[in-house]
Amino acid sequence: MYFLIKISYNIFMKLERILCNIKKDFEDSIITATFAGRLYTNGNLAKEALIRSQKIINYLHEYIKQDFILNGIDPSKIYPPINKCNPEIKIKGFLKSKDQDISILPSSDHIIYAINGDKKTEEILSVNLRSQLSSLQKNIDTLYERTFAEALNLHLKYPKQCLGEVYLIPVYSYDDRDMRNNIVSFTGRSKIETYINMFQAINLRESYKRDNYKYERVCLLIVDFNKKIPKLYSTLEELKKDHLVSEDFNTDVSNLSINTFCKDLIKIYKERFGEIS
Repeated sequence: MYFLIKISYNIFMKLERILCNIKKDFEDSIITATFAGRLYTNGNLAKEALIRSQKIINYLHEYIKQDFILNGIDPSKIYPPINKCNPEIKIKGFLKSKDQDISILPSSDHIIYAINGDKKTEEILSVNLRSQLSSLQKNIDTLYERTFAEALNLHLKYPKQCLGEVYLIPVYSYDDRDMRNNIVSFTGRSKIETYINMFQAINLRESYKRDNYKYERVCLLIVDFNKKIPKLYSTLEELKKDHLVSEDFNTDVSNLSINTFCKDLIKIYKERFGEIS
């Protein structure tokens, strides 16, 4: 028991370090107008290069992989492997094929099933991750529609497939205008209540016979980067305490938390397919 508690504590501390790394990398690129040794005209361009590199989101990829292992998944079944960005598994869906950020495969044969669109592709557990640290208000509708469509694309062809989505949003968006002058600043507070309601609407697909647009589990990471150490909000009480949602807002956020994200996906998978073996 002590060993499990220690591992759980360590992975929690790792998440805090990851959020600190994301903040540092993001802000350093803005202030110095550099990324990967290259000098850009301004901080906004350097930030865009950082985002395109996938470095920031890859921090979260590795966290999710480690959490799956903590919950009993054999590392050899995880693609891309630990500390690797490739190979990603491309799954042929109803309308299009798409590389999956993280896949858990019962066997190596499932790589071929995924490419060919075989029915056994259904047995692949798939997780995708996104972040939006600036221009959130402007882009959220488009990003949300894309998130909605990707679950539908796979579930229409593979109704039983277990899908997860991790989405990182800031309490306060970084200001793109000041980035052009290599300045780190923040715009007004994000519409936290709206985003919670939006992602709850596509969360917790309980039956594989309906709600193809939903994910089996969504994780919404709500983080305040306008603090020396970024603060992650996991409960409604925390959000209310910091006046980020109204007192009469009662939408549950515990089932959007990262704390049981991997565990919940594995539980649903086992109910549909048995052990991942």
